[in-house]
Amino acid sequence: MPARSTLKAINEELARLGHKATLAKGGGYFYFQGPDADAWLDRTIRAATLSELSIERWVAEFLRLQKLNSEILGGAKPRKRKS
Repeated sequence: MPARSTLKAINEELARLGHKATLAKGGGYFYFQGPDADAWLDRTIRAATLSELSIERWVAEFLRLQKLNSEILGGAKPRKRKS
């Protein structure tokens, strides 16, 4: 039986895989935050509950968004804003 999808379990799996991002809950959606995801233009997953996806699928969605954002941003690191 697969492990239950909880924020803690998903975030532990992301960390175990070496990613510096966590999944957080928004209003009717979830989003990735943290150093690996903060500059992304698209970082949300539309899902009402965590149980809609398995832990493996949440990680796959993180990797999909990571690739998509890399393509959107052209592989370039975003510039820091001047204060």
